[in-house]
Parts: sequence; C-alpha cells; structure tokens
Amino acid sequence: MEWIFTAFLGASIIHMVEEYFYPGGFMDVMKRLSPKLAPLVNTPMAIIINGLQLFLCIAAIVIGQKALTFSMSIAGLLFINSWMHIMGCTRTKGYAPGAITGVLLYMPLSVYAYYVFIHSGQVTLTDVIATGVLGLLYQAIPISYLAVASIINEHGQKPLQPHQSH
Repeated sequence: MEWIFTAFLGASIIHMVEEYFYPGGFMDVMKRLSPKLAPLVNTPMAIIINGLQLFLCIAAIVIGQKALTFSMSIAGLLFINSWMHIMGCTRTKGYAPGAITGVLLYMPLSVYAYYVFIHSGQVTLTDVIATGVLGLLYQAIPISYLAVASIINEHGQKPLQPHQSH
C-alpha cells in the first residue's frame, strides 16, 4: 500500500497544474474572493505554500507506514483541500481552479487510502480524527499566512514580494 503515498504526490502536482497553469487562475479567484487580501496573494506565497505541500507529500513517501498517522495526514490534507475548492465554487457561483482535481483525484484517493488502512486494522477511528485534524492544520498554514500578512500590511509593511532588480 506504500504506492498510495506516491499517488498523493502525483495528485498534488496535477492539482497544482490545474490551479496555476491549465486552466490556471487560482490566485485571481482568491483575489476576487478576498479583495482586502489581494496584495498578499502573490507568486512567492504560492511557491512557499505549494512547496510545503510537496515537501509533506515527499516526507510521507519516505516515512510511509513507519509513522502512518503522519503519512495519512496527507490524505486528510487532500480531502479537506478538495472541500475548500468546492466551497470556492459555491462562493464564486462557478469554477474555482483546483476543483476538478480536488473532486476527481483528491477525494477518491484519500477516501480509498482511509478505506484500505481502516479495513487492514492499521488505522483506527482515533487515527482518522488525528489525521483529519493534522490535515486541517496544514490547510490552516496559508490561511494563517494571509491573516498575519494582512495585519503586517495594515501597519504599513509591504507584503512578501518577488525580488526586483533596479
């Protein structure tokens, strides 16, 4: 069942392609949904947040079943992230980039992973709750960044910007 952790990474990469490249537009949708936070939604933020997710996926591949609660927390992250995209569709009353891969890849993959590990006896209901909480906390990282950066921005500091040469 170790392949599932590699599948989390593959699904994440495909999901990020949908968000940023084809059809893309994820940051534009975020800016429309939260105009006050628009200056904070930028390329460095996207690289850092998505880089952290890819790092977590790679860590799950390396760790695998040796620390199953951690590795399965990625299933929790993917599942919760797919719901965030569904909520984005509801709020925009249309398509939110990432929703297709969220529904077609993230949800089935995470549900399947939980199903297999629960039925094999390796994951308990307590573990499911713990992995869900961890997945939610991972999802809170970009939200926390936006909240903190918004407070800093309100006090006259500039948000994280790409390096500009003069």
